[in-house]
Amino acid sequence: MIRRILINKSPAFSHLELYVQNGFNVISGVSGSGKSVFLNSILSAFGLKEPNADLIEISLEIDYNKLGINLEDWGISNALDEDNQAVVSILKKQNTRYFFNHQSIPKKKLSEISTHFIKYISIKDGNELQSNFLLKILDTFIGAKDVKFFLLLEEYKQIFLEYKNCGNELENLKRMQKNLENLKDFAQFEIDKITRIDPQIGEYERLLNEKKLLSKKEKVLQSCSLALQSIDSMDSVNRALQLLGLDNSNLQSCLLEVRGNLENAIDDFENLDMEPEELLNRIGELADIQRRYGSEEEALKHLAIQREKLKEYENIEFDKTQLEKKYIELERTIQELSKKITQKRIANIKNFEARLNNFAQQLKLQVLSIKRSSCLFDEFGVDNLEILLDEKSKNIVSSGEYNRMRLCVLCTMVEANEVKNINNTTQRSIIKKTKAIEKKKMNVRDQQNIFNNESLANLHFTNQYNALNTECGILILDEIDANLSGEESEGVAKLLHFLSRSYQIFAISHQPFMPLMSDYHYLVSRDDENKGYIQLLDNEGKIQEIARMISGSNLDSHAINYAKTLLEQKKQERSNL
Repeated sequence: MIRRILINKSPAFSHLELYVQNGFNVISGVSGSGKSVFLNSILSAFGLKEPNADLIEISLEIDYNKLGINLEDWGISNALDEDNQAVVSILKKQNTRYFFNHQSIPKKKLSEISTHFIKYISIKDGNELQSNFLLKILDTFIGAKDVKFFLLLEEYKQIFLEYKNCGNELENLKRMQKNLENLKDFAQFEIDKITRIDPQIGEYERLLNEKKLLSKKEKVLQSCSLALQSIDSMDSVNRALQLLGLDNSNLQSCLLEVRGNLENAIDDFENLDMEPEELLNRIGELADIQRRYGSEEEALKHLAIQREKLKEYENIEFDKTQLEKKYIELERTIQELSKKITQKRIANIKNFEARLNNFAQQLKLQVLSIKRSSCLFDEFGVDNLEILLDEKSKNIVSSGEYNRMRLCVLCTMVEANEVKNINNTTQRSIIKKTKAIEKKKMNVRDQQNIFNNESLANLHFTNQYNALNTECGILILDEIDANLSGEESEGVAKLLHFLSRSYQIFAISHQPFMPLMSDYHYLVSRDDENKGYIQLLDNEGKIQEIARMISGSNLDSHAINYAKTLLEQKKQERSNL
């Protein structure tokens, strides 16, 4: 997953560029050399810790589809760089800025993306011991043996979603029903008001114009009357011009046009038959419409909406009855499906416990058990799982026990994935043969149903494992074997080697067991200028460092020979795992 790590100006490293590989990567070194600083730099690049360097850049080989990640959900492009890698980085100056694929991203969003493929085990955190996580693993074991179980889960999930939506609709209707009379009265009031006023589109502007004309009606009529009298007196002028033999045609034409305009104006003003008081009242009503709804057109739209709402309110009682009936039917279906799911889970809990305790024994933990209890319906069913250590709740165990319990669950999850891969291949073969045998007996529709069921089951397999991140991921551990006995530390190392089948692991250790089981061993040291650096140890370097971890700084031939012997033994042991 992580391919390259660049750190610039951190408390331990002035400049570090390190290329790493998949598998089990162990980091060791004397106290204060910078091991935890290095891991914190990695975590901070993903928004999981506070940044401790001016620049941190990490290149990743990542399969978004396998991890169930769509970066566009966070506003980031899914594109990879020219090396088919993603890049996360931090630039710390006056402010700290986070980047994913060179695109700026808030720290919160970055950490949300990162939790899809990074697990950090150091303190009492994480979700591996939560009920939902345990249920997914248990369901995976069941579904690996019985593909129909995944179909049952998928059916339950779809019915539960419909049940939940139906419940929300019913609650909304009940809330509306409590205030139904008020809502109906308000809708009727709005309808009555608009209907009574009966606004016409453009009427308000037209009446305002009439108001202006009405205000000057008397003056206009008086002026027009005087003007007509003046035009009548112009006849003497026309006769005088005729007697003088002068052309008066232009004057006559002009006077006729003016007379026509004046007479038309008089007719218009005399036809303003609306009483001033009536006009003002109508304008006031329309002004209220304008103020409340914006325009006559909007008021008419609002009228149509209120009429529809009134119909809905009148139909609510009928809708509520139908929804209550549907809700009861869905609840009955959920109860039936959840009962079948619970029966399957109860029948397989002992097997789940056995697998957990197989890993718990290697970690020298007391007996792990799974306590099942009933809970309210949710998307996982009606089952709640609690993991107990020697009948003790996870909330009261020590940090060391808690984190070893997390390792047990993670290992069981990886094992479930491997069982799934084997059984899924077998089940596909069986289904294929069954389809071939039954093909002659079934019509086309029946054959299509079988195909759809198989596709749905396979799709659920994919969804289950994307949710669990079992195919790939990064696991970071900071001195998880601290304060553990030699046997316990050896068990932790073996389980981490097992987990490295599915995870790229980075682990700090002061004990020799992790380096002995590791694929790659890195030594953190400081040079003469007290600047930190990291080197990948070859076989000889690994022997020297393991000998130091066993006997201290004063190495002798016995410690080195013992380290060689242990390393050879563990290589053989690793090859047999």
